[in-house]
Amino acid sequence: MAIFRRTSPPAIPSAAVPASKAHQHSESGRAAPEPLAIVLPAIAALGSVAAIAAVAWLAEDRTGDRPRVKRRADVILRDLETSCLGTAEILRRVIRHTPMFGLQNAASAAPMKFGLIGTRVDPQQGQIFIHLVNDVATMLVLAAQASVDATNAIEDGDINPPEALFYRFGEAQEKLNALLASRASIKVTVEHALAIAENLVALVRDLKTHKSQ
Repeated sequence: MAIFRRTSPPAIPSAAVPASKAHQHSESGRAAPEPLAIVLPAIAALGSVAAIAAVAWLAEDRTGDRPRVKRRADVILRDLETSCLGTAEILRRVIRHTPMFGLQNAASAAPMKFGLIGTRVDPQQGQIFIHLVNDVATMLVLAAQASVDATNAIEDGDINPPEALFYRFGEAQEKLNALLASRASIKVTVEHALAIAENLVALVRDLKTHKSQ
């Protein structure tokens, strides 16, 4: 398969950087990683936690012969909080490394889609990306498992939150849905997802106060 190169004129190097070094940096860099490989799993982790909102309606149809949760409620809630804190920190790290994800150039305002970023990164930035992918995968698994267990613990009465708290989880869910529906830019998506993650941390901490004795 033939590989085609863009033939745009080379950038004029800064006076502070010798032309040879500027050329060497651009040629030695690798294609930037796909930012949505981190952003979408982060949103999925937050969506898993926000899905606790559904218990307010589903609990009415629960059956009496379902198996009870094997893990203690305090352990489940601790994992739920950890997943929210971890996802928030991952989003902060994405913001801190905005040049690597192209969140400072003209493409940052474009609607969210795959293949949007066309920059180059150095080996150290490539390693940062790999660490972020590993971390967000861990948080997604933790959030999904903990949210399922928390939902079951609520149905079993081990956690007994007021109805108003379910609606607050539902509001976080709707904000995530709005980001996906509007195809907001990656930059806006990350910033808003971080705010939602911080809100979910507060909601989970509120949920912890309603653990049955």
